Amino acid sequence: MKIWSRIEWAIIVVASALLLLLLFLFSCSHPHSDDYSYTMFVVNKGFWRASVYIFQNDAGRFFSSFLLYLNPMRSKSISGYEWYTASLFIVFLLSLFLFFWVALGKLVRKKSIIFLFAFVVLFFLSFMPNIHEFCYWLCGEATYLASISLLLFSAALHFLLIQKKYNRNKGLYLLCVLNTISIAGCSEIGIFIYCLMLFVFGLYRRQFKVENEWRFYTIVIFFLASILFVFSAKGNINRHQITPFSGSFLLAITGGFYATIFWLSKWMLVFVPLSLFYILSFGQMNFLNIRLSSFRLFKSKTIILGSIFFFFFCQIMIIWMSGSMPELRTENILFLFLLISILFASQLMIQEYPIIYDVLKTRLNGLLQLLSFLYLICVFLVMPNNFTSALFDIISGRARQYNRQSIERYTLLQTNQDSVVLLPSINSRPKLLYFPTLTCNSQIDHNDVIHIALAEYFGKQWIYEYNCNTEIPDYSIKELLKQKRRQLFFEKK
Repeated sequence: MKIWSRIEWAIIVVASALLLLLLFLFSCSHPHSDDYSYTMFVVNKGFWRASVYIFQNDAGRFFSSFLLYLNPMRSKSISGYEWYTASLFIVFLLSLFLFFWVALGKLVRKKSIIFLFAFVVLFFLSFMPNIHEFCYWLCGEATYLASISLLLFSAALHFLLIQKKYNRNKGLYLLCVLNTISIAGCSEIGIFIYCLMLFVFGLYRRQFKVENEWRFYTIVIFFLASILFVFSAKGNINRHQITPFSGSFLLAITGGFYATIFWLSKWMLVFVPLSLFYILSFGQMNFLNIRLSSFRLFKSKTIILGSIFFFFFCQIMIIWMSGSMPELRTENILFLFLLISILFASQLMIQEYPIIYDVLKTRLNGLLQLLSFLYLICVFLVMPNNFTSALFDIISGRARQYNRQSIERYTLLQTNQDSVVLLPSINSRPKLLYFPTLTCNSQIDHNDVIHIALAEYFGKQWIYEYNCNTEIPDYSIKELLKQKRRQLFFEKK
């Protein structure tokens, strides 16, 4: 008896290959930007004094500060940095798998859960806006990757707590409370999504009269108290006051419309054929029982429209608080949110409109399935994406060269006795790893906190590089073929 079909095997194999590529790149990654400044800040002040200072002058992200405090760079370990960032990424993968396992474990076959996990991993990690800040930058991981992991883990806990078997488990409630507090101390976008999550689980508990309702409201109270603590931080207030355009509702509304239209129009190029391919290829994965199908919010139109409105709301709130367009690292989280929502809505469509589904499966199945599959293949071949970028970073040797040149820099800094050091520029710039860390200015700038911290980390007054070309090329199969064509037919040997 076959465990998976050929298409399912192909997706699982490709997703596994992508994970291996991304995990290999961790061995070539290096700290940069705020990694040095946060490290030196914690080393000089200690955890508690640093946390108080950050709370008063920067932000209320206390859990992110704790993850940054665990950074092995405090003990001058660059390899430890690589292991630490890789471990946080693995925790995210485990939390995503746990989410699917708990949410669907009693509703579908285990092999379907494994496939669905691989399906989401493949398309999320391939097309998320900025995987560099999601995986290979510790400050981004501690704030945004950790936030996703906590949200997924919290969702799994709430799925358990609505079941009669686990509803009286005090340990799970305590774990959920601690997880809730951690979410509030990670990132604002995580707070928004968790508010939505609590709203959905609260309605479910109310409609089906789940026991121990007071314990759920205890979780809500702890969450609200944590939010109040985070947003009352003087650092948040200071940042809000010194940011020129924060607090402008006109900018928030117009910018929110622009960001929503921009990202949805771009992502729908992947979401629409992906949804069609999922429906035609794996529509037999029916998981709604009588109780779930009677839940008011579990309607395909409600999920799609609600997800789009929530996406728009998040864009507005981020622009209103920051006074600028959302960073790509926040869009990473929303990309996963929309991906799961659209796949869930696609499954609901199958069960809400069985007649249309039967027509698609009987009359148009072969043609539409082939067209959607070929379209997705073309997307991978033509559009720049993280899968091809990771593949080319490795097979081209750029990742290994970047790693070697970075290590040579460390060696030079350890052996050079000068207080001001000139370093050669890194020639190899892998797309998923490279970030311009050094300045080209030979004069010490005491207002440049990031580069002062970098110099202090290596025991120098100032470190700069030459030359300053920071261009990072986009990769695609098409560009690779062009490059090979030039090498074979036009370059002189």
